[in-house]
Amino acid sequence: MHVYAFLSLFLFGFILQAGHFFALATDAVDSSLKALEEYEYPNLYDESIPMLWASRLVYSFAHLLKAGREGELNLGDTFPPEVLECIRTQGSTVVQIVKANADNLKEIESEEWEYVLSIIEKIQTVEDADERIDTLHLETFSSINAATECVYGVLKDKNKKRVIVVFRGSTDLSTRDWQTNFSAQLEGMKTPKLLQDKLVGRLKQRVLVHRGFYNYIFNNQMANGNQAYDRILDDIKPFVEEGYKIYVTGHSLGAALSSLLAFKLAGSDKSWIPKPITCISYASPFVGTDGFRTAFSLLEKMGLIRYLRVTTDGDTVPTIPPFSLGLTRRLMKH
Repeated sequence: MHVYAFLSLFLFGFILQAGHFFALATDAVDSSLKALEEYEYPNLYDESIPMLWASRLVYSFAHLLKAGREGELNLGDTFPPEVLECIRTQGSTVVQIVKANADNLKEIESEEWEYVLSIIEKIQTVEDADERIDTLHLETFSSINAATECVYGVLKDKNKKRVIVVFRGSTDLSTRDWQTNFSAQLEGMKTPKLLQDKLVGRLKQRVLVHRGFYNYIFNNQMANGNQAYDRILDDIKPFVEEGYKIYVTGHSLGAALSSLLAFKLAGSDKSWIPKPITCISYASPFVGTDGFRTAFSLLEKMGLIRYLRVTTDGDTVPTIPPFSLGLTRRLMKH
């Protein structure tokens, strides 16, 4: 599942159209568009590389914490016992965590250790260029209930002023990941508030999406406490300081989850959520029907989301499921 030799990049779309036609009524959106005009975003292709690093490292951290909780590894001070029992990581940098657990990671990652090490070396190069910079801080990592809930981390990039939510992709059968992947019936997802008066027909109330992916974030009946979406909001809000932007990323299953989260955040009327949301996904399966694609594209045109979907030639994951399961089958669309 860990395929990272990406041969081709496809831009799903970054379209910013200012003007009266897309003028919005709410103050929250007006301020978001103003912020977009004043902030010079890097090229999405350039941004895809650090997001790729994050989408790979989330697997490594999940492996580390799982082994630490099960007593198979001694993680020392980087993940002390009290941290292993919660999801706060006390702001350790990504480089610190990987270096302190290099031997453990080398054993766990085996064939992919060299790739993980190369990522850390690149991040270290950025940090060494300026002693004042500790680029990536791992603020939260939610994997305690990995058997029944999605795994994600929250990173804070103090250099580029980003809060990054990264989802892990599918792993082994000890989790509900594959059950989630195969639950390809349709689920009605409430249309985000900022889109409700911009769409027509039933799309004003709901869009149809992959039930398994939707439930993993928004309606997990096996969740221990709040839903993942509510926890993520609580996790990122303290770190969204003035001038910070929100990025979402993930690979495979994680890519599908990142697309749904970005869609929800971009269409939210919560004033503290800066727009646009940037989502860069890798090897994402289909997430919704043509109605979801219509709503997603409108968010792009309104300047509320920036989206890049990265795929590999010959990878089948981005082509499935071609249609939904259940009594009523619908074609799925990117």
